[in-house]
Amino acid sequence: MKKLLSILCVFSILLFGLVLTGCVKTPATPENVTFEGAIINSGNATITLNSSQLQPETPVSQEDQFKNVSYTLTATEGDLVTLKLKAVDPDGLPIKYFYSAPFNDQGLWQTKDNDAGKYLVRVYAGDQFSNTSADVLVIINSRNKPPVIDCPDEINVKEGETVNLDCSFFDKEKDPITVEYSGWMSSTTYTTNFDSAGDHKVLVRASDNNSNAATKTITIHVENVPRAPVFNEHLKDMTATETDIVTLNPNVSEPDVGESVKITYSEPFDKNGVWKSKLGDAGTYPVTVVATSQGLSTKESFTLTVKMLNTAPVMKLIPNITVNEGDTIKIVPDVADREGDPITVTYTGWMKESTYTTTFDDAYPKGCDTHGCSATYKVTVTASDGVLNASQDVYITVVDKNRAPVFVWPTQ
Repeated sequence: MKKLLSILCVFSILLFGLVLTGCVKTPATPENVTFEGAIINSGNATITLNSSQLQPETPVSQEDQFKNVSYTLTATEGDLVTLKLKAVDPDGLPIKYFYSAPFNDQGLWQTKDNDAGKYLVRVYAGDQFSNTSADVLVIINSRNKPPVIDCPDEINVKEGETVNLDCSFFDKEKDPITVEYSGWMSSTTYTTNFDSAGDHKVLVRASDNNSNAATKTITIHVENVPRAPVFNEHLKDMTATETDIVTLNPNVSEPDVGESVKITYSEPFDKNGVWKSKLGDAGTYPVTVVATSQGLSTKESFTLTVKMLNTAPVMKLIPNITVNEGDTIKIVPDVADREGDPITVTYTGWMKESTYTTTFDDAYPKGCDTHGCSATYKVTVTASDGVLNASQDVYITVVDKNRAPVFVWPTQ
């Protein structure tokens, strides 16, 4: 009977100690609470809020289970809750403390997101012979969550296209959201250029008015787009003259650095863009120049006009002529000008004009020294278009002609 009374006495003392130290209700937000290492002191119980992780048990929802709790603790999701118990053993025996879930053996519970709720925790204090228990109500309040960012992890575009960051944002507490973009982009859209090929990072940051922020990194893959060569200058129509050497030097560049350009020319140019024209090539030529790179081509067209080269008139061969004294000589050359220029014919040497009637002295005695002889004279026939001349020497042989005597009658 005495032993039973001793046990009841110890139990009463422990229970009384818990009531004295735990019955004072902890305010929902004590004045000395901060979110990094703050301590809530109330009686002999202490809550320490800092960072760690443990698994809590399922929240208790029945309000009637909370009527007879000895102590109430309040914290916020993410806090490290420390339950420090103090009991007195009347016999001076060592005391050990025990905690039900979600607390561990050291009376610690690292809360996390979605742990909000009310938890009924049973604590025990015991010596080597007996123990006592009490219920503690732990209230975990929801903490303000950062906004939720819903963006694609990667975006693929081609050079020249526009990148659109199609993101959605949600704040559980419906706080206003501020969105910032940094890195390769500073806004929701960006039009790439032909130097944008490669992988780029964009950081999306969403924050509420409680300084809670979330970030999301998006990778932008920009595919290289081959570009056709560019004629830096348009090819203009050209004019040349027969026998000219015409050389084309198109100014072509390749927008994509390091890529080679092949240039081809239409006839009459060779593979190097050179044409050695000749007489008879006068006319009009449509010319096309094609620049090719990476399977893409650009072409330019122009007209080449080749004018006739001025050439000397062409005179057919004039045969040498043999006449008798007294005959009339007429030289009419057959002359043509390729360009159709007007032709002037002149005679130099023995004849000054195209027609000449010989005299009976042109052979003997002017040209030769005996009767019946013959004399040869040179006539140069020249045809001119005003710039160029064609000349030919014609040799005329005049044969002495015997004449019958002539009566000479005396005058009356």
